[in-house]
Amino acid sequence: MRVEIFDPELCCTSGVCGSAPDPTLIRVEEMLEQLKAEGTTVMRYQLSRHATAFTENPTVHRTLLEDGTAALPITAVDGVVQWVGRYP
Repeated sequence: MRVEIFDPELCCTSGVCGSAPDPTLIRVEEMLEQLKAEGTTVMRYQLSRHATAFTENPTVHRTLLEDGTAALPITAVDGVVQWVGRYP
C-alpha cells in the first residue's frame, strides 16, 4: 500500500515542530509512522518543495485548480484520493 499526503505549507516536513505543534499533526505523524512500521510506503508532499507530485496525480491537480490550496491536505491511498480538506 502507498499513502500520499499532500500537505498545506508547514514549518517543517511533518509540521510537528516548534513550541506548540498542532495536536492533529502529531496524531497524523504517529499514524504514518505506524503505517511505515507495518510496511506501507508513506510520502508527504508540500507544494513549494514537491510541486511535481501535485501535478502527477490528476485528482489532486484538478482539485487544486478548482479549489486552490484551501483544499489541502489531500490524502491518496494507492493513487486514489480518499480525503480532501482534512487528514485521515
